[in-house]
Amino acid sequence: MKITLNKEASRFGEAFAIGNGHMGAMVYGGIKTDRLDLSENTFFSGNKCVEDNQTGANAAFYKMREQTAAGDYAAALETSREFYGKRGNYGTNLPVGQLLIERADEMGEAAGYERSLDLENGIVTSKYTQNGEQVSRQAFASHVHNVIVYEAVSDKNDMNLLFSFQSMREGEYIKYHIGGIFFVCEALETMHSDGTTGTLLCGKVSIHTDGFPEVKENGVLIKRASRASVYITAITDFKEEALEKERQILQLQMKMNRTFVKVDELAVEEILESHKKDMEELYSRVSLEIEGQPLVNRMFQMGRYLLYSSSREDSLLPAHLQGIWNDNVACRIGWTCDMHLDINTQMNYWPSEVTNLPETAVPLFRWIREDLIPAGRIAAKESYGLNGWVGELVSNSWGYAAPYWASPLSPCPTGGVWTITQMWEHFLTSQDKDFLKKEAFPVIEEAAAFFCEYLFEDEKSGCLTCGPSISPENSFLVDGKVYQISNGCTYEIIMIRELFDIYLKACRVLGRKKKRTKEIAEKTGRLLPYRIKADGQIAEWNHDFPAADLQHRHTSHLLGLFPFAQITPEKEDLAKAAKAVITAKLTPEENWEDTGWARSMLMLYEARLRDPRKAYGHIESMLSNLLEPNGFIIHPPTRGAGSFDNVYELDGNTGLTSCIAEMLMQSHNGVIRILPCLPEQWYKGEVKGLCARGGVTVDISWDQSSCKVYLRSKNNRRISIQYGDSRKTISLKAGITRELQYN
Repeated sequence: MKITLNKEASRFGEAFAIGNGHMGAMVYGGIKTDRLDLSENTFFSGNKCVEDNQTGANAAFYKMREQTAAGDYAAALETSREFYGKRGNYGTNLPVGQLLIERADEMGEAAGYERSLDLENGIVTSKYTQNGEQVSRQAFASHVHNVIVYEAVSDKNDMNLLFSFQSMREGEYIKYHIGGIFFVCEALETMHSDGTTGTLLCGKVSIHTDGFPEVKENGVLIKRASRASVYITAITDFKEEALEKERQILQLQMKMNRTFVKVDELAVEEILESHKKDMEELYSRVSLEIEGQPLVNRMFQMGRYLLYSSSREDSLLPAHLQGIWNDNVACRIGWTCDMHLDINTQMNYWPSEVTNLPETAVPLFRWIREDLIPAGRIAAKESYGLNGWVGELVSNSWGYAAPYWASPLSPCPTGGVWTITQMWEHFLTSQDKDFLKKEAFPVIEEAAAFFCEYLFEDEKSGCLTCGPSISPENSFLVDGKVYQISNGCTYEIIMIRELFDIYLKACRVLGRKKKRTKEIAEKTGRLLPYRIKADGQIAEWNHDFPAADLQHRHTSHLLGLFPFAQITPEKEDLAKAAKAVITAKLTPEENWEDTGWARSMLMLYEARLRDPRKAYGHIESMLSNLLEPNGFIIHPPTRGAGSFDNVYELDGNTGLTSCIAEMLMQSHNGVIRILPCLPEQWYKGEVKGLCARGGVTVDISWDQSSCKVYLRSKNNRRISIQYGDSRKTISLKAGITRELQYN
């Protein structure tokens, strides 16, 4: 399955993406000058700081609680300045640099130009004819050998190519030699850090050719070649022992040479063979073919491709806002290229279980355990005076867990909770009790400990409530003034309810009976319920002050509908109230803050509400308005999230993939639903390999008159399955496929 274009890329949104979980590249396919924008997943500015929490934040938090309970939002806003975390050298992921490949020939017009990205094997190719010469090029990022390969081939022996490296920052070291290029880059910038802190990167470009290399001041010139290939590798000092700069460079260079010396000895064909096998295995786990919907089929696989190109089991960090790539825009605006924990990081990984890519979430889980939680324990104690751990709205490569440093985004202590729900999803799909016991449950239990202490009784209702906190990233109006902080935000109650539910279910699976189990069960029953306002909408806050922006991009008070299953069509009043929120957000539609992830949420809500017409309409809108030529879904500048240009975010693509899967199969609340949200445009198709909760793999083929379902379970089990109005319970035997026929 390919994306094919007939002109070279002139900007980021036209270049094709390749990645191996460590490095990424955007391949432009230029005729005169080809270009690879290089990125690396640990190339972050800033540094780790253990003093992110403000002294006295704990006292300020409980003072804010009293002020918001009394309705004094202005006073709470003033007090919040004593609570904020310290930004310090928070940092951002940065682009590494550009590899340029220039034809050093006098060339005429090119004919028959074509370039493509093959999603099945992750290979970017381009080809054209010029002055009777046929030129072809290919680029791919091998995870097996941890190297990016670029190759140019001509059917004549007179190709002259100049290879050079373009730094993104002044003063970086670049050395050209007969065998290639060695470069040293530092992740330094002054918008999100102090300009002196950041990871150090050493990289090399090894050139292999049948031509004649010459070292020039501006690059390495290859003369009279029929073939030239480069192997690109890089390594950083992320989490390495701090050394004096020159020693650090030497250490990194030695480590890089030891690691990649054998790769340099391999032919392109050898690296390519193992790369194709690796990528094709991932791609082929799930297939989708909907008749008459080539773009939908392609975008479903595109989201999967971008996820496993960004995040592999040995990646040192999880995918950031842009996956593993960097458009040099997100890192230069107010919101950074980091790990946003109020939707973006979570949505990045939603396809990992349902589309059978569980290993992509391994770096996320590792980062949670090794980075976020240690910092979160400090934040829990210093900013809240509580036990357990907490993660706020944003985080970075070092696991920043303190409150955000400004009022619109702070306090928000449930960002970590939302992120760890992916660990529970992994257990539900894999049924791996060892993972639950050793990795997930300790994380869940310690988070639950924090929120057990965090809750307090609402004097008016007698229910347990929470806060003060925000509803990401929205505001409300009181007497014409804008505020964010209040008690009992629906978003926060949703997260706490979900955490407690997961904790209790995990205890049952593991046979744990603890004093806290009874306490959490009791507190779950006392949580503030959903509230429906007089206008028929689910309330976003535990008050009736209007939103400052009625068509704000965030819909955090609907997360009980998706990704969670607290609201279902069977709960008619809540489902109707959720619909009312969506309708209001889109009235009028031209005022909606349309972004990739925000549009994904609307389509996912409609998929859960089983409204195929609306869900498909959102897909059409996304593909019409937010799709780049290279398959990326963008976040345009909006009134609430400004930027000097469109921003690429991975979540738009992964959100779309998740929605397509959700429209074809749902498995929450103990029922596997077949084609629960099938639009009339998808009148015939086949999907294979979707993974349902409970450890069941689902294949479906359908047309307008019939549907066949094939089920395979990891364990002997009984399941409830529904197609249309027909629901029944059946038995599955481990490893044995069972077929169901519906007419």
